This record gives sequence, structure tokens and C-alpha cells, in this order.
Amino acid sequence: MRQGSPTQSFALNLPGRIIAISCAYPIKTLFIVFCITLFCGLAALTNLQFKSDRSDLISPDAKFHQRWMEYCERFRESNELVILVEGSDAVLRKQAVTWAEKELLSRPEQFKNVMTIDSFFAPDEEQEFSEQVQLLTRELQMTESITQSNAERSPLLSLLSMSEQELSYSDNNPTPDPLLVTNRIAKSLERSLQEIDHSFKQYFPDSARGNEDFWHRYVGSPQRLESNQIESAAHSTLDQPKVIEPETTDENSLITLVPQAETTEDGNKYQKSLTSLHEIVSACKQRFPQLNIGVTGIPQLEYEEMSRSQADMTLASLLSTAGVILLLIFGYRGLSLPIICCITVGASMIWTLGATTFLIGHLNILSMAFAAILVGLGIDFGIHLLSSYQDFLSQGKPVETSLSLAGHTVGRGIVTAALTTSVAFLCAGFTEFPGVAELGIIAGVGVLLAVAATFFIFPPLVVLVNSRQTTALTHKRIAPTIKHGAFMNLLRFSVVERPFRTLLLTLLPISGLCLHAWEWNSQGPDCLVKYDANLLNMQPRDLPALETRNALTKNQDNDVLYAVTWYASRKQAIEQADRFRKLETVGEVIELASEQTGSFNAFPGMPEGGPAAGRNLQALMASVQRAVSMDSPTLTSIPHNPSEVGQQLESILANLTQFETILSTQLRLEVDHFLDIFAQQPFEIQIQILGAAEREMIRSLWSEVRLIAVNLQEHLELQQMYQQDIVERFRSSEGDWLLQIKPNIDVWNDAGLQQFVTDLRTVDNNVTGVPIQNFEASRQLKESYLNAAAYASLAIVLILMLDVCHKRTIVRVWPLCLLAISGIVGLRIWNHWELASELTLLKLLFAFTGLIVAFSLMMEKRRCVIGLLALLPPAIGAAMLLGSMSLFGISFTPANLIALPLVLGIGIDDGVHVIHDFYRSKKRYAMSGNTCRALVLTTLTSMVGFGSLAFASHRGLAGLGQVVVTGIASCLIVSIIILPALLSWLFDEQNMAHSVDDDLISCEDQNQILPQNFAA
Repeated sequence: MRQGSPTQSFALNLPGRIIAISCAYPIKTLFIVFCITLFCGLAALTNLQFKSDRSDLISPDAKFHQRWMEYCERFRESNELVILVEGSDAVLRKQAVTWAEKELLSRPEQFKNVMTIDSFFAPDEEQEFSEQVQLLTRELQMTESITQSNAERSPLLSLLSMSEQELSYSDNNPTPDPLLVTNRIAKSLERSLQEIDHSFKQYFPDSARGNEDFWHRYVGSPQRLESNQIESAAHSTLDQPKVIEPETTDENSLITLVPQAETTEDGNKYQKSLTSLHEIVSACKQRFPQLNIGVTGIPQLEYEEMSRSQADMTLASLLSTAGVILLLIFGYRGLSLPIICCITVGASMIWTLGATTFLIGHLNILSMAFAAILVGLGIDFGIHLLSSYQDFLSQGKPVETSLSLAGHTVGRGIVTAALTTSVAFLCAGFTEFPGVAELGIIAGVGVLLAVAATFFIFPPLVVLVNSRQTTALTHKRIAPTIKHGAFMNLLRFSVVERPFRTLLLTLLPISGLCLHAWEWNSQGPDCLVKYDANLLNMQPRDLPALETRNALTKNQDNDVLYAVTWYASRKQAIEQADRFRKLETVGEVIELASEQTGSFNAFPGMPEGGPAAGRNLQALMASVQRAVSMDSPTLTSIPHNPSEVGQQLESILANLTQFETILSTQLRLEVDHFLDIFAQQPFEIQIQILGAAEREMIRSLWSEVRLIAVNLQEHLELQQMYQQDIVERFRSSEGDWLLQIKPNIDVWNDAGLQQFVTDLRTVDNNVTGVPIQNFEASRQLKESYLNAAAYASLAIVLILMLDVCHKRTIVRVWPLCLLAISGIVGLRIWNHWELASELTLLKLLFAFTGLIVAFSLMMEKRRCVIGLLALLPPAIGAAMLLGSMSLFGISFTPANLIALPLVLGIGIDDGVHVIHDFYRSKKRYAMSGNTCRALVLTTLTSMVGFGSLAFASHRGLAGLGQVVVTGIASCLIVSIIILPALLSWLFDEQNMAHSVDDDLISCEDQNQILPQNFAA
């Protein structure tokens, strides 16, 4: 290729030729790119799905997950929510719970299995309910007797006859309320006097004063009378049913419910139900501001975590985008080129979304992190090309020629770095954890597409931008940036002149930092950086659902996590429940097989045994319906005979002397006082008094019967609904009996979770539930990342061997090693077939890589050593990362584990670029200016991008930012100090000629590619 002749691209390597063609036809190239981008964007927009369920991350072939899916199918996946109501006022809590429960029950399309688990019900409410049923039965008999005898005698006389019978047979037939009818008659007679009080006082003022004196003297004040009636509540009948509000030391009430799942566009199947629940809880808080009301549960925790993390990611994306653009503008002293870099990365992300649509079809909560990976790695390729392009442009070359030469110079390094990084991610596809496997596939394909975008989008855009600028960069020379900076001079002196001293001064503190992550014990080295699988430690500290969960576990000794299992036999379910209850880590076993519903007896007023439970429910419901719809009897217009009524009252008064209770004494005094007053009245007044008494008796009796019936009807409907919900939750349609096993330890912590799961599996190895899902998934996630790292490391070594070795070495060594591995496998299968399963893919790949490295070192020791040195940035950077995490007390979590492949990719990327820059050097190695500038800028952009996560309230995202920033900063230190110093020390000017790769400098005239400046 002749200098300044971009059309003669035959001497360029493949990346250089691709860029030369793109620059020759910029509009056609960009039109094709635009069509591909539009197609990928439309395909992703219309067909790409998002799965937000954590279960989508787990392999459907895993046995523990299959058991969980079977539970979801049999018992309709009860992801339970808990509404916690806190407050010292029991009455107010009861009102709040009642209001919230009615609101939830009114929306059956969004909530099911709504149950109240309350602590303020009176302990004798079961007895009260039974008494209410008996009271309704007796009063219903009274109304039916009055209605049937209405034609023969008046209701007043019928009641008087019932009272005589009640007093006559009370000794032989004891009842809970032996003076029910007599008490009602006495109260009605009293109210009849009050009804004619105006005429009574007008005609008999002296008797009226005597009446008041009598009550104050023998009975007491009206307030005292009311108090006495409450004390003798078992023998009194009020117009409204009795409500008991006892004092309690428990200040919490619970409502449990199950949200209905519904598929939505954003993948959150509980979003509509949880939004409606938020509205209900907010309204309840406004109605009862004195109470603390919150919601918790796995769906609520996940929903709030997702909402908060999305908000944090949005803020971090805005901050990182602005920071990266400003950094590039400052680094390259312009606006157009950094924007072109960002456009290139944006197009590659759209291509990746399109590829994801066709390859996988969906994103999950783990694979959505590909965007951060692609931004961190994809923009690096553009920065390396841009740095080399500006270096050639500063030497006075035209734009097209500078771009082609930049592709020729750093293109192979970009391709090698992209291949190693892509293969490292693609190796995650061999893992058994779909979340990690899908992330690896998407990120690996995305890295390759980012390289394609760098070669096909960046060059034509640069050509078009420069062709439309009146002061194009092609018409002037650009002075090298910071040509003789103090930092660069110090770095050059340290690396070139004093490489051994530089290595010694840097490796000593780095070694101390790396060793800080390890401790030695009797079993060998042990890493101090642990894996924290506690999902709560990743949540924002002020997450409402987390605060409610902490309050729930603090005061109720309860948690939203529990294990489940089921059995076809009722007897087996009872036996297994007893075995589970004997475990130290089990707090409670809730099951229906032995009718011990525990906390699911959400309405204690409905008894599980006793008289009410033994009644025929249909007969009781029929009585209630009859009482509700019962009409009042027609009162006769014939006046009562005062003499006849008086005689019956005298008989009742005489019979009351048989009783020696407070109530009988009060009734005797009341009836005696009424007869005294009644006997003094004229005949007309006596008739009015008796008519008023009859009307009062009928009104109060019929009103109370209806009120009791309505109350019992509501209670019975609630009981039927609760029983149906309990059966639905604890009995499958196939007749299986479910056991809910609640822990008495904190199962969010890894140690407690492991102990709980281990204990459960001693009783039943098939136990499942959210704790088991968390336990197995966290370990599968951890193992998947470790396996992916192992596969990636081996694949990177193989690609490096392909990159540095001559073709003749590859042709000789690789088939020989492949044949050797095949022979080993064949012999193992032939001699030990039963042990053939031990030859895993990882073991075979490890053996194959070892053979490739060994034979390559034998044939090309120098070149292989140089290639393997590219592993130093990720290796030492990872060790420094562990030391820093141990120093600052940072643990690995499911959120920041994704930093490992990212740091590995950036580290190997830096190492490959340094090695290729070393190959381009003709004398003792000193890093070129464009390579140093590119490495620093790529690291700074990644640090700015991930450093913005430090502003996230989500502790998992904040920890991810800390780990990534620390890791890539460590890789930068190794890339610009340790690796160049080591190369300069190992390969001096005398043996550099043997290390220069003739394939990398393939131009006829070496001087056509001018030496690139050292200054960054």
C-alpha cells in the first residue's frame, strides 16, 4: 500500500480492508446498517419478552425446581402476602382490619384466600357464638309460638304464659338463660311506663316521684343498672348483640391474602394486584392515621425491589451517559467523535436485542445486565480505534487513510480481544443455570456485534462528518495530546529505564493486598471473601416491605418464608407433621390433616368444636333465613283485661321467689314495683300501659331476632368462605394433604437457611418452598459462575494461542492434541465404561488446553510466553479485587457476581491490546501513546459508568458498582505498569527482533506505518 492511497488496500489486514471499504462507500454502508438496525429494533419491540419471575432463572430440569412447579400446579402457587396492622388500641385495630378485609373481599378478581389472623378476639367468643345460636333458637321459638297463638290470645298473654312455664320447669330443665322470657317482660313493662310517662306524671305526680325514689333506693342509678346488666350479661338480653373488647398486650393484627397472577407487558404478573393493594392500604392509613400499616411477602418484596432498582438504574444510566460523553469530549478535545462512539454502541445494543429475540426470545432479571456489559466493553473497541485514528491523523494523513491504518494497526487486537471476551461469555452457556447461560450467550453475541458496529458504523460516520465540516481535521495537523506530560514521562522512565525496580515496588504492596484475602488453616488456604446469599442484604434499607417484614419477625416470631410438602395419605401427613415438629429449626407446622389449622383459624369466633360445630349447618342457615325474613304479627285491637294480666304477674312474682340470684331479685323488685304502680292507676291508664307493654315486647323481640340472625348469617358466610379457602390451600384437587413448615430461625441468612433445609431433608427429601428455592438457586448460581469462569479461562488461553502462534505451529499441534484427547477418551470408555461419566467436558477441555500450551511452548516458547502474559491483567486484577473486598469487608452477592465476567473481559481486553502494542514495537518496549490513552479512557469510562451505581439506594446495585470499579481499576494498574515493565525487563532491544510478528506488519514498506507517539 502506498502512503496516502486508501484504495490500495491489498497490503492491509482484514480489519483494515473492511474499514477501507466502509470508508469508500459510506452512504451505502450506513443505509444497510440503518435497515439492519431498524429490523432488529422492530423485532425486539414486537417480539422480545421480559420475564421478571425469579423462577425463570432456574433450570426446569432441576429436580428441586420440578418439585416446586408441581406444588404450584397442585395448589395453585400461593405466594402469600401479609398486611401488618400495628397499634396499641385494639378497638381501632379491629376496625382497620375489618375495613381492609371488606375491601379485599370485594375484589375477588385480584385477591383470594383473604384471612384475618388477629390477636384481640375475646377468649370466650366461641362460647358467645354458641350462646347466640341458642338465643336465636329460643327467641325464634317464642316468635313462632306468639304467631301461632295470635288468633286465640294476645301476644302479651302468650308471653306471660311462657314466663310461667319458664319459671315452673327451670329446675327440671336447666338452660343457660332460665329467666329469658321473664326478663324481657319486666323490661317491656318498664318501658311501657316510660312511654306513658307524660300522662302518668300529669295525672299521678306523687306516684311518679315515688317511682323514681324506689329505683334509686333499691335498684340504684340508671348508670349502676347498666353496669349490673353488663356484669350479668349471660342473663340479660340487649337490643344489639354483645361486643367484647378485652385488653391485650399484643399490638399486632394480620391479614393474609394471595394476589391473583395476571400476565402483563412488563412481565410482572402481580403488578395489577399489588397496585390495587397499595391503594387499599393507603386509604386505610388515611382512615386510621394512629396505626402503622404495612405489606410484606415475597411478591411485595420483589415488586418493590424491582421498582426501586429500575429507578436507580435509570438515574445511574443518565449519570453514566453524561459522564462518559463529558469524559470523551475532554479526552479527545471535541464533540463529534465521542458522539459517534456512543451512536456505534447504541446501534450494537439494538442489534443485540434483535439477536436475543431470535436466539432466546426473552430477557430475564439477570440477562438484562447485558446492557451494562455491552456499554462497558463495546465502547472500548471504539475508543481504541479512535485513539489510533487520531494518532495517524495527527501525522497529516487523510481521514480515510487514517481510519484504514488504524484498523490495520489495532484492528487485530480489537478482534482478538473481542473473541476472547465473547468466548468467555459464551462459555457460560455450558452452565446449568439458565439465568447465567442466557446472560453469557447474549453478552457474547453482543460483544461480537459491537466489534462489527465498530468496523461498519464508526468509520463511515467519521468520513461523513469530516466531509461536511469546513474546518475538517483532514486539513490540519493535530498536535499530540499531552506529548510530554509529567505522568507519562515518569511512566516511561519507570517502565523502560527501571523495569525491575518498578516491578519490585509495585508487586510488593500488590502481593500484600492479594494475600489479605486469604488465611491459612489446617486444611490449606481459605478465602476470606465469602458469598452472601441473603437477598435482604441487597435490598434498600428503607424499603417499606422490608421494614414491615422486620416488624413482623420481631413481634410475631413469624416470617414470610416457609417450606411445603404434601402427601396422598392423611395418616402419613399427620405422622410426617409430627416428625417435622420435633426438629429444632421448625417453629410451627400448619396442616389440615389433623384439623389443626393453627393460625389459619382466622376468625376465632367461629368454633371448631362444641355445640355450634355439631349442628346441622343447613338447618341453622334455614333458621337464620327464616328469622331474617320474618314479619311482625298483627296486634289485636281488643283491650287487655287488667285483672287477668295482674293475676299472671302475681303468679310470676311468686315463682321468682324460688330463685336466689341477683337477676331474680332485680326482676322480683321490678315486677313488684310495676304491680304497685299499676294497681294505683285508673282503668283507662291500665289499658294504655298494657297496650304499650305489648307493643314494646313485640318490637324488641322481633328486632333482636332479626339482628341476631343477620349477625349469625354474616358469621356463617365468613366461616364457609374461610373453610373453603383453607381447604383450597391445604387440599389439592387430587386429595393431597399439604404441610406448611415455618422455621423458628432466620432463614434469610445462609447459615440458618442451610441448617433449616438440611433438617427438613432428614424427614422428607422432597420438601420444597421458597426457602428451598433460594437455597438451591443461590448455590446453582454460584457454581454456574465458577464453572463459567473455568470454561472462559481455558477458552481465553486457547484463543491467545491461536493469536500468537504461527500457522505452522497451529497445524501441527492442534490436530495432534485433539487426537490425543480422543484416544484418552476412547481408552477410558473401552476399559472402564462405568467410569466414563467422570470425563466431564470441563476436564476434557482442561486436558486439551494443557496439551496445547505444553506443545506450543516446546515449539515457540518466546511467542507463547508473550501471549500468556496477556492473562496477567485479569489474573492479578482479580486477586487485587479479592484483597480489596476483604480489606473493606465486601462480600460477593447474587447481584455483584456479574462483575466477575465483566472484570475478566475488560482485563483480558487490556492485556491483548498491550501485547499487540508490544508486537508493533521495534525496540525496547515502551507503550505507545494511543494505546496508553485508549486504556486509560476505556477504564475511566467504565469506572464512570459503573461508579454511578454508587448513588443507588439498592444495596445490591451499589455493591455491583463498587466491585466493578475496583476490579477494572486493578486491571488498569497491571496493564499500564506491571505488564509493560515485565515486557521491557524480559525482552530488551537485543532480542526484540525475534519477538516482532511479521504477520502483524505486513506492508511492503515498514515506514508506511509511522511509529505512533508515546504520549497519551
